[in-house]
Amino acid sequence: MALNDEYTQLLYNLLPHGPAWEGDNPLIEGLAPSLTRVHQRSGDLMREIDPAQTTELIDRYEPLYGLPDACAPDGVQTLRQRQQRLDAKANVAGGINEQFYRNQLNALGYTTATIEQFQHLDSSPDPEWGEDWRYYWRVNIPADAGINWQTCCSTCDSAIRTWGDVVAECVIEKLAPSHTVVLFAYPEGDEDAPN
Repeated sequence: MALNDEYTQLLYNLLPHGPAWEGDNPLIEGLAPSLTRVHQRSGDLMREIDPAQTTELIDRYEPLYGLPDACAPDGVQTLRQRQQRLDAKANVAGGINEQFYRNQLNALGYTTATIEQFQHLDSSPDPEWGEDWRYYWRVNIPADAGINWQTCCSTCDSAIRTWGDVVAECVIEKLAPSHTVVLFAYPEGDEDAPN
């Protein structure tokens, strides 16, 4: 049964019994569509509570969470990018463990990104650095993230190819413990981490 029909039936059931109320009632037939619209609108507003789905209230949510911030890229962001950034800022619980950073990357749309902590390695990537590697960790983001090639319309001093997600890098660097250094890698293929 359609929502409009349900409201029509509900309104007819609220009428007193008797011959005066039998048959079609134009007032009830006119009220039911209005109640249906109010019901559907309330459902839309309930979805607006979730920052990952908000469309109408995003301009109000962003200033509450200090967005856009230094991590916002130059130019115009899509609605989906704004929703992801707002969701990452509003809904991911804090911490300085690997799961916290994975949750941030997931909220930004990088569910396949991996994190590599060098203090867990038996030997450091560069033996000359010795114990200093324990302060470094690497985020491996899929290679196809934000690849931009030089085109015939590009300026002559532009790079042939650039890649990377400045928003994801900025967010992770902002949240990283101050005594650590975050490296970002964009491995190609099915590799989990670059060699």
